Amino acid sequence: MALAIVRGDAEAAGSISVTSLPAFIGAICALRFPKRKPNSRGTAIFLASLMLFIGFGTMGQGRPVGLVLCAAGVTIVILLSQRRSGHWFRRPVRP
Repeated sequence: MALAIVRGDAEAAGSISVTSLPAFIGAICALRFPKRKPNSRGTAIFLASLMLFIGFGTMGQGRPVGLVLCAAGVTIVILLSQRRSGHWFRRPVRP
């Protein structure tokens, strides 16, 4: 994104930022998982769903990176929606 900004290609910079924003925020949520901060699981599921819709839009524009976004979004939603995941997030916190 920084290279696109330096080149003066605002359209490419905007496209990259919109496409990668849910992944960056999702990574921040993932850093909060070990401490089970409030709503980190729900926020990550929401962001993965958002990533899925952005992936569909990107594929509609003919860009293959949309398929990667869709696959990552579906994988995250499925894994975090499982019952075992819920048990992990509700376990007692170790000091």
